[in-house]
Formats: sequence, structure tokens, C-alpha cells
Amino acid sequence: MFKRNWEKYNAQKTIIDWIKFASKLEARFYEYLKNHKDIKILELQPKYLLQPSFKYNWKTIREINYVADFKIEVFWDIYILDSKWFETADFKIKKKLWLFKYWNE
Repeated sequence: MFKRNWEKYNAQKTIIDWIKFASKLEARFYEYLKNHKDIKILELQPKYLLQPSFKYNWKTIREINYVADFKIEVFWDIYILDSKWFETADFKIKKKLWLFKYWNE
């Protein structure tokens, strides 16, 4: 049976302010960010397209997206945050694709 990403790492879903978070760690990050006076949360779960879908041998290859946990603003700088205990193999690949597409401009 298919499991969601957070289930395979035994993460416990947590609800704060009527928002469901994938893990307790992500919920703690949210609590810290919302209570910090210099940090403004711009977006929860921002989605970035890394590679669009395309056709190959008459089959559609799905797009690749990266969904971060938070997009925040500290003074005039914008940061993309992801709360993980460790870097997964998927994260390492998506990080490289994200840096190439969005940071390399």
C-alpha cells in the first residue's frame, strides 16, 4: 500500500491554528516563526515547478515539483524553509534542481 512521505518516517501529524502539519517538527517551526516579531510568514507549503510534464514514447511523464514547508520574509530578505531531521535522497535531488532553476537566474 502507498504511504505518504511523512508516514514512512514515523512523523506524527499535528494541528495548530486549524492547520494540519506533517510532523511535530514542522509544527514547532510554525509556532516559532509566527511568534517571532521580525519574521513574517508569506506562505505555507509553497510549490515550485522544477520540471514540466512532457511526452516520451506516447506517454506523459509527470512534472516534478518541490513543496517547501515555509516561505518567510525577514526584514527585506525572503527565505524558503524545509523542516527535516535529515536530508532524504529525494530532497538532495530536488534541491539541486531548485538551485539550478531558481537560484541560477
